[in-house]
Amino acid sequence: MEWVIIIGVMFVVLVVFAAKAENKKNAVKLEQSSAYTTEVESAKQTLLTSSNSALLPVLKASDVGYRPVAKENLLAVQDGATRMEMKSTGRYKTGGTSVSIPIMRGVRYRVGSGSIRTEKSWQATARGRLLVTDKAVVFEGGDRNERITWTQIANVELLLDGFTIAKRSGPPRTYQVNSPDPKFAAVLELMLSRTE
Repeated sequence: MEWVIIIGVMFVVLVVFAAKAENKKNAVKLEQSSAYTTEVESAKQTLLTSSNSALLPVLKASDVGYRPVAKENLLAVQDGATRMEMKSTGRYKTGGTSVSIPIMRGVRYRVGSGSIRTEKSWQATARGRLLVTDKAVVFEGGDRNERITWTQIANVELLLDGFTIAKRSGPPRTYQVNSPDPKFAAVLELMLSRTE
């Protein structure tokens, strides 16, 4: 009987410690998120007040190896971006029920329903960089390039480890970045607010 009580107490202590560790992890994540948001807002204010005109500071495209389209201005660059897509892992999940009814010796009638679904997970499809221009958001990668004009963009979500760009039609684009640049995020949000 004593062992049951001791094991019960140990289980409760283990659960309490696990809950505290989870709360600490969530608190750190919340703190990082608020610090990143503060940095982005600070960068926005700096960009808006530093220039005397209503235009954002323009970068020299040749310095970063970008060839802009006609009358396009480069505003920000985020290196180390990875394009993420929800893709099949090659594994399948099955489920369903069936009934087997004996008709006579050696003969059975089988009826059932089921489903087969593929498992999906986030997978990196291309690595490269993100560029913000006054006309589009551009992803330049070794395998794949993509250009999303501002008229195609419905919303931009800033994440702690990247960006999600919601398009007006089609699936959203998710880009993961090891260390997101607050200035890049600020330019991205400012350009979105100007096109709405």
